Amino acid sequence: MKQSQRILKPFIWSLLLMTGLFFSCSGDETEITPLQIIEASNPIEGQFTVVFKSDFQGKSERKVMDYDSEMIQLRKEIPSLFSQLKLADENLKQTYGFALKGFTAVLNESQLELLRKDPRVKSIEKDYIISLGKPSGTPGGGGGTDPAQETPWGITRIGGATNGIGKTAWIIDSGIDSGHSDLKVDIDRSRSYVTQGKYSIEDGNGHGTHVAGTVAAIDNAIGVVGVAAGATIVALRVLDNRGSGQFSWTIAALDYVYASGTSGDAVNMSLGPQSRYVDSAVDAAAFAVAGRGIKIAIAAGNSSDDSLFYSPARAGLNNANIYTVASMTSSDSWSSFSNYGTPVDVIAPGSSVKSTYKDGGYATLSGTSMASPHVCGLLLLGNVSTNGSVTRTGNSDSYPIAHN
Repeated sequence: MKQSQRILKPFIWSLLLMTGLFFSCSGDETEITPLQIIEASNPIEGQFTVVFKSDFQGKSERKVMDYDSEMIQLRKEIPSLFSQLKLADENLKQTYGFALKGFTAVLNESQLELLRKDPRVKSIEKDYIISLGKPSGTPGGGGGTDPAQETPWGITRIGGATNGIGKTAWIIDSGIDSGHSDLKVDIDRSRSYVTQGKYSIEDGNGHGTHVAGTVAAIDNAIGVVGVAAGATIVALRVLDNRGSGQFSWTIAALDYVYASGTSGDAVNMSLGPQSRYVDSAVDAAAFAVAGRGIKIAIAAGNSSDDSLFYSPARAGLNNANIYTVASMTSSDSWSSFSNYGTPVDVIAPGSSVKSTYKDGGYATLSGTSMASPHVCGLLLLGNVSTNGSVTRTGNSDSYPIAHN
């Protein structure tokens, strides 16, 4: 049962957009402080995401194509469908045709005014550059002999290390170390929306590879073992080596999952803003993917705040296929950094979590970024059960612990 059914408080979805930062988390065996933010987030000058109304037909005389062909076709059609904009090709940054219909583009004030009056347009939102901090600990690297396999405490706590072979997890993050000996990565289906590095899916940050290992590290006598051991990982890279990305890249990744995933797959989104910030297009794309029977685990965030004010974490409220995940310690206690609130469905291990890392290595990191993939792995295995609960420090709110 989803925890958002536990408490249903009145709320208002119409929230003011506020400057935000993508969160991620790092630490060592004793340190549970998330990554320190090192630079502020700013809107991308003149760049906006435009979402069409649900009854928008476009070129209704043709059938929808496969994902790659559809994106190519939409790049041709959108300037024609909105000819009054005189939209230059280089200003059309992303197109969306599955989870939602729309595009992201660089637009001037005259173009924006035309779109605001266009009856086909549902919403227009600024696109943001959002950045991670750098790890405060010393994560491990590759090289040398692979360590003997161990089962991280979080995997044991939730009843993981179960056979996940044949199942697929889509990791929307900083990419994946595709050559890591403890991961099974589907390179052919993987995609990068990061414009630097020739769209490589390779993880230059480490965060995405860490997440992937918690979901599905192989049971192979080396390193660590994941919740759904040996499941196939598809890397959807929306953060560059510095941990910087755009919300429009995340929308594009969700659009791809909608087009390419199947019911029974699971998605992990260990990303979101550090400060209160909501993006209705990101949320809408997540809802659409969930509507296909593809379940999503989303990190609640590391701001010690109500997750209702953060996208995409708030999407877990009242959606049976989206799980917003808070973080706990190895003593079944509340992680001090974790967000909370009505969108949170379950709590999972997030403090001092060991997993795979870039360059063939392993690392111990902390944060709700680490809690979410535990639940993603459980979603691959079936429905999420619970075993015990954690009460938030200094509060009476109690959250069930995710379990197999």
